[in-house]
Amino acid sequence: MKRKHLKYLCFLLLLTVFSACWRNPKYKGYTQTPSGLYYKLQTIGDGKKKPAAGDFLQLMITYKTDKDSVFSDSYSNNETGKVILPFQHSSFKGSFEEGLTIMNAGDSVSFIVNADSLFDKFFKTDLPIFLTEGGIVKMEVKLCRILTAKEYTEEVENYREVIEDRDIEEQRKLKTYLDTCKTEYYPLNNGMYYLPMKQGTGDLAEKGNTIKIHYKGYFLNGKKFESTYERGQPLEYIVGAQGQIIEGLEYAISLMNEGAQTKFIIPSHLAFGESGSSTGIIPPYTTVIYEVELVKLTKYNN
Repeated sequence: MKRKHLKYLCFLLLLTVFSACWRNPKYKGYTQTPSGLYYKLQTIGDGKKKPAAGDFLQLMITYKTDKDSVFSDSYSNNETGKVILPFQHSSFKGSFEEGLTIMNAGDSVSFIVNADSLFDKFFKTDLPIFLTEGGIVKMEVKLCRILTAKEYTEEVENYREVIEDRDIEEQRKLKTYLDTCKTEYYPLNNGMYYLPMKQGTGDLAEKGNTIKIHYKGYFLNGKKFESTYERGQPLEYIVGAQGQIIEGLEYAISLMNEGAQTKFIIPSHLAFGESGSSTGIIPPYTTVIYEVELVKLTKYNN
């Protein structure tokens, strides 16, 4: 009974803090602060502490469009699904950071913020093409923990040790594969390995070229996870265009010319990294193998 009373009191406290706020029918169920931030309390946690200067906040965040389509979340940064941000003043008027000031550990709140300001002032990058200027972003935020500077340092050190252990294990698996496979791969200076399968003709692919490639993706155990051959359509893209393929595959293609077919071993730091693929098919810290065929190369016009 006391626990229920405590949660009720917390809820009343949240309402009191935002007593200057007002309801706006523009976004049903949300309250707007004088700065323009929209918020909606979703769940009340058991924490009693609010953020203070010098604290670090461990958060779980999901980013949605105005149509509630998820386009990013904190799982994109690491497999724990959590990010740690220093507690600081709002990066822009109406920022979600304003709402963090009244949250207790365990609370979950939905915020609606201006998309332009979020990407310009907080992320310090251009607005993605799937968002419109003057539009909004919905942020589902859970405050997991409030860390002191000392606790934050310990958290970072523990995470660093986990990364080192995962990295060593990945290297061990790769070495075992190379020692036991029947073919001899050639090493590259960035940690990748390659095996020529078919010679091509003409110049090597370079930035600005439009190319078509077929590829198959495998795990070290031989299990296939992707194939353009099965889809019946090669991948077409412009060499050097950001965000289209993984870094290791981009580098691999720069070593090929039209008609060439090559197999590449790509360690995770040049593939899907510590978080794995966004689809969940590729686990974190996973070395992958790509068999690539450069079907067509079209040079750019100078």
